[in-house]
Amino acid sequence: MKVLKLALLCAIFSSLVSVASAQESKKENSATKPAPRDKGWEKRHETFVGIAKRGNVDLLFLGDSITDAWGGEGHGMGGGHKIFTSKFVPMKAANFGIGGDRTQHVIWRLQNGELDGIKPKVVQLMIGTNNSNGTDNTAEEIADGVKGIIDEIKKKSPSTKVLLLAVFPRNTGKDDAAKKIQKDKIDKVNSIISKLDDGGKSVKFLDIGSKFKDASGALPKEIMPDQLHLSEKGYEIWANAVEGVITSMLKGDQTKAAEPTKTVKKVEPATPTTPAKPTTGTPEPTKTVKKVEPAPAPKTPEPVKETKKVEPAPAPKTPEPVKETKKVEPA
Repeated sequence: MKVLKLALLCAIFSSLVSVASAQESKKENSATKPAPRDKGWEKRHETFVGIAKRGNVDLLFLGDSITDAWGGEGHGMGGGHKIFTSKFVPMKAANFGIGGDRTQHVIWRLQNGELDGIKPKVVQLMIGTNNSNGTDNTAEEIADGVKGIIDEIKKKSPSTKVLLLAVFPRNTGKDDAAKKIQKDKIDKVNSIISKLDDGGKSVKFLDIGSKFKDASGALPKEIMPDQLHLSEKGYEIWANAVEGVITSMLKGDQTKAAEPTKTVKKVEPATPTTPAKPTTGTPEPTKTVKKVEPAPAPKTPEPVKETKKVEPAPAPKTPEPVKETKKVEPA
């Protein structure tokens, strides 16, 4: 009997453990768990690590294949390479985008050397579309993965500002229902990650997705030929949408440095009075003359009071009608 009870207790315990582990596995978010990929991917990662070790990077592009096609060192001749070379390389830009990457892959790359040796002023980040395929990740999980990347950037380079782009629109899927599911998921991701914007102190969120659409809301083939990746025209649109923002973010440190100078200028308004002091150096003795002038003023009222005191002296003259004559009459 005791053996049966013991066996029953063991069975219950093991079932509870299995349920707990199953629940734990469901809670695990693959989008936030750092993960490498294949050997070809690792070679590209090592190329980026080498670029980082050389330093001299103020602007870093980070993302998946859509970022990869900007081109630059370590990349092929993608649709954006001409624009990247002309507009962004002069800003000391490097491109660490790899096709097929998900949030977990970017986290792994940052943890393994891609920010070692550089402290970029600005990181442009656009990631998450590959996580949105099928049921791989929920919108909330993808957003957590994006946040994980930003946290890693802050950890490695606290002074870096992140230009966080909304996940670009796409129109892929086996049917309209699948396309709608993915669209809704991406829209939700963008809604969540938009809240990571802290007013531009460390993160600025920017949604440029509508710029790739026509008046009907469709994605023209001359901009997105496969309804996911951009053409050269698409990269022109992207560059024009972010160039001014990136420029101002890169100059952010210089603007802050100028602010103390403004406070010095605010002290200079006191200088109008200081130049006035040298020019009115003569009026200063004039002020002392004014102080001497009030002194004689009290002297004049004093003698006036003395004359008034002299006037009451004639009062004893009133007894002159002396009624002494009256005293003479009775005599």
